Amino acid sequence: MQESLKKLNVEFNEAKRAQAKLTLDNLIQSAEQIVTGGDVGNFDARSLSRVSGYSLGLLVKRLGKIENIFLYAIAKLRSKKIQSIASRLAEYDVNSDARSIVEAFVPLAFDEIKHTNPSVIRYYENRAVKRADEWSHVFAYTDEIIEPLRSIISQNRSGTFRTIEDHELPYVARAFFLFIERPFVEGDPIAGTELHRQMAVDALLRLIAVNREID
Repeated sequence: MQESLKKLNVEFNEAKRAQAKLTLDNLIQSAEQIVTGGDVGNFDARSLSRVSGYSLGLLVKRLGKIENIFLYAIAKLRSKKIQSIASRLAEYDVNSDARSIVEAFVPLAFDEIKHTNPSVIRYYENRAVKRADEWSHVFAYTDEIIEPLRSIISQNRSGTFRTIEDHELPYVARAFFLFIERPFVEGDPIAGTELHRQMAVDALLRLIAVNREID
């Protein structure tokens, strides 16, 4: 998460004193509380001041751009969800075939993602696009699933996963989230439905499975 935020120029000055670190931690917790509420209209200095109890002047001095703290909070909460999704991948038996793993994984991923307000993700992405030096930096958050994918593919003994080279894995990870997350983020009526589930399963199998698993 930290690396992807650096690519978007979301950083805070290092806290050299314990009190300064405590202040930043409190501000992050307050921002997370506001973000969890899901109303992007509250992603501003006044709301942060009200929830945290710190003055507007201190917020500006400590944070610079106020949106930094909200981008950080969104990224942190999103990272927790992705880590939870990634941990599910690591739990599957090495003898399970690709179809069984994907069909079990997709509904679990849906359950993690569907509770996030789409407007919160759009808030993050709209600002990330403006900040990113390269378009790929906007999608850097998906890198957290690369290692679990590499592990399950390399260790699986079912013979149903195709060989995926390291240079391809980042794009496979992004495609995972494209098919699973985007319908929710974009407010598509199919999000979370059986049609969405089947679309995601079929797409993921085409990405990672050998041909006999696709049909």
